[in-house]
Amino acid sequence: MGGDFSWAAGELDAEKWQAIVQPDNPFAELMGIEVAGVGPGRSLVRLKVLPRHLNSWRTLHGGVYAALADRAMGIAVRSIGRQAVTLNLQVGYLRPVEAGQVVECRGMVIHNGERIVVTEARMAVGGQPVATAGGIFYVK
Repeated sequence: MGGDFSWAAGELDAEKWQAIVQPDNPFAELMGIEVAGVGPGRSLVRLKVLPRHLNSWRTLHGGVYAALADRAMGIAVRSIGRQAVTLNLQVGYLRPVEAGQVVECRGMVIHNGERIVVTEARMAVGGQPVATAGGIFYVK
């Protein structure tokens, strides 16, 4: 996966973009996913992992990684003024995450086409990569 994911949370102004990219999202609220920052074509979301987010192995459930990535990439798409739905989402799992850890997920638009937007996401705990994702969004 390409793209520059080196920007920090301080470089993104969450309040400025909140009205554009943060319509009511009951699922994200239920999960506890927090928007930490947004910029043109990129976003940063966070999740403090709680016991309810774990699988039977007591590590972060794969669906939670996917939800984080989908949220981050979807916000990145909305930040460029596009309203879209997820067509395809794929996640690569690198390391387990445990309760109490905070996962940061950075989403980025890679291609902004007429009807299709291609995105990438990277998830990390304390700067250590834990998962990657790619998404394809259909513009409504």
